[in-house]
Amino acid sequence: MKNKVFLFCTLTQPNIDIAYDDHFFGISTSIDWLETDVSSAHDKGLYVMVWSPNNETQNKQTLDKKVDIIQTDSPISILKLLNRYNYEYIIP
Repeated sequence: MKNKVFLFCTLTQPNIDIAYDDHFFGISTSIDWLETDVSSAHDKGLYVMVWSPNNETQNKQTLDKKVDIIQTDSPISILKLLNRYNYEYIIP
């Protein structure tokens, strides 16, 4: 197994160039730090991981930007948005 290293930064063209030049796997960034189009990173073969979309509106924004990995503290909201939530919790 090989480690995948992400550059933790704002998604800007200079940071995309740094990640590419230094052979990072991708960029890890907050939903609030997406200053450049995700396709610019994809064009260089980089993955984009976004963290902190914690409500339906932010989840929609993240999906619209076509990021590769979504990290969230609220997985149920995104699973429902993707019609993949099929679990009912029954209180014992």
